[in-house]
Amino acid sequence: MKTILITSMIFLLFGCNQPVSNGTTWGVGSFDSNGERIFFTATSESGSSITYTGGAVQGMMMTGGNLACVSCHGTNAQGGKHTMGMSEMEAPDIRWSTLSSGHHEKGEEIINPQDQHMEYDFEAFKNSVENGRHPDGDKLKTDMPRWKMSDADLKDLMNYLKSLN
Repeated sequence: MKTILITSMIFLLFGCNQPVSNGTTWGVGSFDSNGERIFFTATSESGSSITYTGGAVQGMMMTGGNLACVSCHGTNAQGGKHTMGMSEMEAPDIRWSTLSSGHHEKGEEIINPQDQHMEYDFEAFKNSVENGRHPDGDKLKTDMPRWKMSDADLKDLMNYLKSLN
């Protein structure tokens, strides 16, 4: 895990997501699961890139247009504030325990039950990742790219987020 953390920091600083024979700078066996690989590299085990539209323009410039979940949500998926270029953005905690609780994007506990977002399941997660919508239909922030990936890859990513504490 320490190696992945160090490698991720290098990726964040230098945008080192240059393709090699297996689709990224990381070799075979670098990740414990396909979901972890997707989170850190935006490529699946098949080596194909996972594409997106939209998202933080400054972030794309920082990484040469090669964003991955880790680029904004951090190595532990807990999110936080980031300065990208001359703008600041706040990425939410996307660990499954947070997505499945009574917390909204900023991770603060909901006091007013009318403000509480519905819990995530696979379909709601897919709608968030692909269409930028919370389970209750509210829009996600425009900083969130709209990703396109297979259901199998999306389930692997969801299972990886479930494994994080």
